[in-house]
Order: sequence, then structure tokens, then C-alpha cells
Amino acid sequence: MNRPNVSPDEINQRKNFDSVLKNTPAAGSKPLFKKPWFLSGVVVTAAVVIATVVILNKKEDVNKNPIVQQEFNADSLALLEFYKAEAAKPCIAPPLKGINVPYTVYKVDAEKGASLDFKTGSKLNIPKNAFVDQSGKPVKGEVELRYREFHDVADFFVSGIPMTYDSAGVRYQFESAGMMEMLAYKDGEPVNMAPQKTINVELASEYKGTEYNLYKLDTLKNNWACLGKDKVVANPLVKATAIPEVIKQVQQVPEYKELEIKKEEAAEEKEVKIAALPKPLPEPKKPAKLNRDKFTFNLDLDLNEFPEFTVYKNVQWELGPENKNMNNALFADLNKTVWEDAVLKEGNKKGENYYLSLKKGSRKVNDLVVYPVFEGNNYEAALKKFQEKFEKYSTVLEKRKEEEIKIEAKYQADLEKYNKAQADLVARMEREQKLMMARMSTEEKVMRVFAISSFGVFNCDNPSVYPKGIKCSPAFVNENDVKLKCYNIYLADRNRNGLFTYYKNPLNTFSFDPRSTNILWTVEDGKLYYLKPEDFNAIQNTTGIIHLKQQQFASVDELKKFFNL
Repeated sequence: MNRPNVSPDEINQRKNFDSVLKNTPAAGSKPLFKKPWFLSGVVVTAAVVIATVVILNKKEDVNKNPIVQQEFNADSLALLEFYKAEAAKPCIAPPLKGINVPYTVYKVDAEKGASLDFKTGSKLNIPKNAFVDQSGKPVKGEVELRYREFHDVADFFVSGIPMTYDSAGVRYQFESAGMMEMLAYKDGEPVNMAPQKTINVELASEYKGTEYNLYKLDTLKNNWACLGKDKVVANPLVKATAIPEVIKQVQQVPEYKELEIKKEEAAEEKEVKIAALPKPLPEPKKPAKLNRDKFTFNLDLDLNEFPEFTVYKNVQWELGPENKNMNNALFADLNKTVWEDAVLKEGNKKGENYYLSLKKGSRKVNDLVVYPVFEGNNYEAALKKFQEKFEKYSTVLEKRKEEEIKIEAKYQADLEKYNKAQADLVARMEREQKLMMARMSTEEKVMRVFAISSFGVFNCDNPSVYPKGIKCSPAFVNENDVKLKCYNIYLADRNRNGLFTYYKNPLNTFSFDPRSTNILWTVEDGKLYYLKPEDFNAIQNTTGIIHLKQQQFASVDELKKFFNL
């Protein structure tokens, strides 16, 4: 393609018939059409011609059919890279961000073991000394055990746990009688099961059949390992009292603990903001008026020698009732003595009284309790100053109180929000518990009993083939007729409790049982697209476009309620 034109000079250089004759085959050689290189060339040429015709025909179809146009464009490198990235995702890849089956967290004393009850009625029996760290050393102290169960197609879907099983080159899909995951941690680090130790699991299930096997998910091989059969026993529960207290369970959930941390942070934030407010002024004390019936005196001081008493220039001093041994004679002696030194310091009533110590030669009087008092015009002047100071003090204090009220109001609002979120968690778990118990009543429920010697995901499953019935080759588009860029397409068959996975839109082959209750899910850019059971009525045995609706959910509960699961 795009080769340059041959010039006349190049053509003239090749006009050498002697050279052509020299390369002509001798008599008796094989005809040209029988030579191997000719035959292979014919095959290649034919293939090129056929491919060219196919491509030309495809391009012609592209111009006629917009869906084919999309499919032709889907062979772009970008889409191939998208498929490659999707196929390379971890074995467990939840499709919807922030929506998953939550763990219930238990605290287990590693050296004592524990018998644990789950909200569905399941039981976990942990032997003592069942845990070792990554180096194989026995774990002591408290171990955090994280446990969750999956019982319906919504649980399987949001968990991102694959429900496909490859065996002898044949791919099967699981119909589950119940699945569980158990993990263990010590100080945030994962721990393993100790050798020769097993945890006995009694998994509550509404499926009584014995056709199910026990499998463990191998996340490295991205496949399930068959561990044999579980044991099916009648449900020993006769009433719901075997279910643990909901609040204790919720308090171990990470989401609940995060809310507790937020409450502590809100309290700390309140204290920091209050501490940052301007410090309140000391409350001024109203001046006291001179009482002639009490022991009062002046301090006739040289203010140049005692500058610290300048502020008390117009103040008189009253001996307080705290001076128990004071009498007229002792006061007269104190009053007529010319003291050489005086020390005044704040008393036990801040801003109201003071301790006065006097000295003359070897004579000392220590810690007389005295109160400042005012007389006449001095009192009026002191009272005016007090009123000015008190008004300023009151203004500053009022402003500080207003700020404190705002800070406290925000803290209470945050606290109410976090408390409500915690109450919602408790209510949600209560609803889940009631729903689970309603769906798995005492009469219907059985226990699928098995022992595990390692942590991970375990499934009581029956490998099954894809549903049969209506078969088609659909292309999935959104409500705006734009082809969805999605990799996994999930068919939830509720009658079989199976989640069947198809790959790459459009699908070459898609089939479902019209007699069953079917739901279809797929995800594009984290958004869920779906078909409800009633939408399957319009699907026929043809190739065509199927419009999917889009919906967002905040939790597994919302999703289950929307799809009536």
C-alpha cells in the first residue's frame, strides 16, 4: 500500500530480456502451477482476497447498521486494553464501590478459643491455640475474627466472588446452598490456622439437598478446589434466642467503630475551639465602703520607696474577721507603730482580700487579712471605675458565651448525626436478622456442617450448566441507545440461586430459562445497569438490542429491596 510510482528511468533499467531468458526453467522441469511456492502463493492470495471481501462487506454493513458500526469500532486497541484490564482484575473484585456484604467482627482469646453465634443461626466453634502468625509461631492474646455469609444472588453479586468453576476443561456455574468467608487478624496483621487445628462451621441454609459439595476459593488460581461433601443436619434451633444481641454485633463492625472515632474527634474539636477563644477578663470586684465600726487604717507610705502601693493611694484597709485574735489594744499598738517595711500580696479571695505583712527591726507581723475599702469621694470614684470595668467585662464575657453556644450547638448536631448513623446500623442489622430468619424459618432451615483448616471463602455448591430456554445474541445499550462498555454480564436465576456470568458486550450467546425469575446486572464505570424479571418477557430468540436501565444504591439492603430479594 502507498508504494511510490516507478519512474521511466527505473523501467528502462529493467528492460533486459537476456536476463529473463537466463532465468527461464529448463525443459522437463515442473510447470509453474505445480511448484510448491506457486501453490502456497495461491493459498495466501486467496486468503487475502477472501479477507478483503469480508472486510469490505463488513465496512458496507457498518454503514448500514449503527450497532454493527459500534461492534466494528469495538475492535479498537482501547477496547482490547479495557478487556485485558478487566480480565486481569483480582480474583475477588466487588463490582460496585462502597456496596458489599459487611463483616461481623468477633474478639477471640487465642489461648481459650470460643463458640460463636451468627445472626442467621450459624455457629462457629474455635478451638484453643488455633492461630499462628506468618512465621508459624503460636498467637497469644486477642485475635480479631472477621466473618460474613452469602445466601442469595445479590450477596454473590456485590461480593465480587466468582461463581464459575472450571473442571476438566469445562466451565460450570455454581448453584449455592450458602457461602461464607472467615479471616483472622492480630494487631492488624493476618494470621493463619495452626497445623492440625480445624474450625467447625455449622452454616445455616435453606437448601436441604445432598447434591452440594464443599469448595474453597483458590484466589491464586482463580478457581475453586473441591473439598468433598458437607454434612446436612436438621436445624437445632427452636427459637430465635440463639441469635446474639444485635447491638454487641454492630459495635464490632468497622463502620460503627469509625463513627465512635468521629464522635471523639468532634469532642476534641469542640475543646480546641473553646480554648482558642479570647480569654475572659477577670471579673472586677465592687469596691467596699468604709465601716467605722471595724478596725480600719491607712498605710501612710512613701510611694517612691514603695511604688507597688501606688494603686492603693486612696484606699483604706479594713482588718478582716479572719484575724481571730485581734482586739482594741492590739489594733491600737499596730496603728501607732511606725513600720519599716510592708508586704502586700493577694489573699485567699482573689480580688477581694490581701495578706499584709509588717516589719520593724526584729518585730514581725505576718499575713494579716485585710480588705480594701473606700470613703467619701474616693468610694464614688472607685465605684465609677468598677462600673466601667464591669461593663467591659460583661461585653467580652457575653461575646465569649455566644461563641461557646455556637461551638456547643455544632458539636451536639455532629453528635446527633453520628448517634443516628449508629442507630441506623443497629436497625439495619435488626432488619437483616428478621429478614434472614423470615426467609430461613426454623422449619425450613438446616445446618450444613463442615470443618475448615485454613481461612478464606468456602461455598456449599452444586456445579451446573448455563440455563436453557430462550437463546439470543444481544447487544446491551443504555437508555440513550449508547452501547455499554462492560465486561461481565450477570444473569441471576433466583429459582436456582445461581449467578451466571457472561463476558463482553455484545454477547455471542445468551440464554435464560423463561420459567424462572431472572434478573440481569452489568456495570459500566461503577454504575449498575439492570433488567428486572418482567423485562425478560420482551426478549426473543433473535439477535437484537436490549435496553438496560441504570440505578444507584447506597447499600446491599437498598439493592435487595429494589429487586425484591
